[in-house]
Amino acid sequence: MTEVAVSKLIDVGTDADVERTTIRKVAARLMWFVMALYFLAILDRGNISFAALQMNKELGLGAEMFGIAVGIMYFTYSLFEIPSNLILHRYGARMTLTRIAILWGIATILMAFTQGPLSLYVFRGFLGFAESGLFPGVMLLLSMWFPFVYRARYNAMFNYAVPISYIFASLISGAILELSGTLGIAGWKWLFILEGIPPIILGIIGIFYLTDRPHQATWLTAKQRDWLVGALERDAKATGVVHGEGVLKTISNPMVILFGLCNFGLFCGLASLFPWLPQIIKSFGLPSSQVGLVTAIPPVAGLIGMIVLSRHSDHVGERFHYATMTFVIAAAGFAIAAVATTPTWIIVGFMVANVGVYGTQAVFWTIPQSYLSRQSAPGAIGLVGMLGSIGGATIPVAIGRAKDASGSFTVGFLVVAGVLLFAAILIQVARARLIRN
Repeated sequence: MTEVAVSKLIDVGTDADVERTTIRKVAARLMWFVMALYFLAILDRGNISFAALQMNKELGLGAEMFGIAVGIMYFTYSLFEIPSNLILHRYGARMTLTRIAILWGIATILMAFTQGPLSLYVFRGFLGFAESGLFPGVMLLLSMWFPFVYRARYNAMFNYAVPISYIFASLISGAILELSGTLGIAGWKWLFILEGIPPIILGIIGIFYLTDRPHQATWLTAKQRDWLVGALERDAKATGVVHGEGVLKTISNPMVILFGLCNFGLFCGLASLFPWLPQIIKSFGLPSSQVGLVTAIPPVAGLIGMIVLSRHSDHVGERFHYATMTFVIAAAGFAIAAVATTPTWIIVGFMVANVGVYGTQAVFWTIPQSYLSRQSAPGAIGLVGMLGSIGGATIPVAIGRAKDASGSFTVGFLVVAGVLLFAAILIQVARARLIRN
């Protein structure tokens, strides 16, 4: 099926008012919750970056050891991606996503009890296990509620949580670190305690709030439910080119593996945007009170870029060339940061990288969402997420080891740029295979 045909999936005879009101009502009901969920997940996933400003010295962590602490979360996350997605498909989002939120909140609070490198690795590993399946689970959930032509914008809206969370973390983390000594607790421990409580509360709310499937949505009118179910059925018939014949056969499908390798490259970029940035900015000689303000600049650029790129992708109905372009932009950003010799150019490099990585995350995920059949999607999207998480697990260790060996981030960031360029090529390979089908 060609991209042009896919872009024309909405029936011209559809009642425009029903379509518009249904999509708005679904978005109003669903998007705030999944965005808040992901906002808190990114906050708790990334707070180690600011904790490092105090924690690394107290625990005696070098760059490679810190990289292991960052990466081990993605490793345990990857191990349980497929089982978590299969559970979501069978038992629904309410059970799966709320369980994830409550567990990772507990895991974040446990980070405050870290006594040394080994306990840090254990608690970060538990955080990855607890959060496992969140992102591919929400991608699967959105594919169950939004027709094809709306997915890039709502994927992007969900992913707005990432740069917004990093902006928020950059602005408040310094203040939380200043609590050091309050009640005899170190500032970096306060960071984990205060940021671990909200997801537990949100998870409890979700138990009573979430609806698993459109046909169960009593908050839609009968006409709205019928339109939505019909639109999703038409999409499934028009775009499902990877068919489900059992989990093992699905996850060994070459197209699914190809999508997963693309996501591996994407996660290498995602896992490199933020963990090192506060330390790099601190090395400029700025006081701690200004580190957060400067750290917030790149994700602001990423947020703007994501909004513009995803909306234009939906407008023109194009995914593959867009994903290739954003991968290349991300690679260019890391290359600039790698060779930059002044603080200004390092920040510019990270701004470009943020635009490329977040733009890719919004547009790329519309491809596996839309070209997998409903039967194959849970296991396949789980595998795509798992392979991506392996990228997130390995690249921080590689960057940390290169930093310890050379004293700079040049080699590590150039490796990230190379992986992103390779992923851009794989997107075009995927496009060629799908067109042939």
